[in-house]
Amino acid sequence: MTGDVVEEVGWSSADLDARRDLWSLPFGPEERGLLWEDARRGRWDGGSAVRDRLRGFVARSTRSVGIAHVGGLMDPAVPYEELVAAFSFVLRDFGRIVPQNGQGDLTQVLRDRDGDGATELGFHCDTCDLLVLLCIQPAARGGGLTKLASARHVHELLAKERPDALAALREEWTFDRTGRAGPQVIVSPILFTQTDGTVGCYYQTRTVRSSPERGGPPLTARQWEALDVLDEVLYRPEIAFGLMMDVGDLLIIRNSRVLHGRSPYVDEPGPRSRRMLRVWLDDAEPNAGEGR
Repeated sequence: MTGDVVEEVGWSSADLDARRDLWSLPFGPEERGLLWEDARRGRWDGGSAVRDRLRGFVARSTRSVGIAHVGGLMDPAVPYEELVAAFSFVLRDFGRIVPQNGQGDLTQVLRDRDGDGATELGFHCDTCDLLVLLCIQPAARGGGLTKLASARHVHELLAKERPDALAALREEWTFDRTGRAGPQVIVSPILFTQTDGTVGCYYQTRTVRSSPERGGPPLTARQWEALDVLDEVLYRPEIAFGLMMDVGDLLIIRNSRVLHGRSPYVDEPGPRSRRMLRVWLDDAEPNAGEGR
């Protein structure tokens, strides 16, 4: 990395699996204990060295690969209220926590609601700089992988296979988010070049497809085709990497660089039901692209 230029890594699913050292950091019981002892008290002392290691790793990984995974960050025995307070303290090093919805919720626990876990959650980008997921409990009977795709790799593949679709995706699109937290209408390319030279993305397949019904500009036949091409590419096995998160695992995703989704899962009610703690962060890094 030189100055403001990021050494960006565009990756396939095989690349990401082979180079876990670039984006995944295992945490041992001693490190976890030191970190959480300070986090519970709300001040850094004995865990300062662990904090520095975590902070440096997350900064490097999210700037190069676009994601950072830390295995075993959380003590699963910590009561939920204490967990949220301590976790929020740790996250101060990475950005400012922002609301996720119109009600102003700063944290949300993602769980199966009315059987929606049985369906695939399509690739998209959240409307924040960094998406943070902390696994409280994986799915009891399997599934629920967090699916990841590199915007740069998708861009490069489309440039080779469908430059016409890529040209359309690099134009401005309207995302009507009325009623949600943050900007109500976002006009942005779906794939674009960011000010730091990286390939960026902003995508919400249902929102962009339904925006014309809310008063946005109608989509042309060329645009509908480009969306279909993008969705087909995102679900190719060589593009989509599936990450199974275990109890206590942390995942931070830079939304402007990596698209994410979730595979279906089979759950059961009670303490073994799948639960992910979600936090949205805004940071000070320049990551706005063309049209944003």
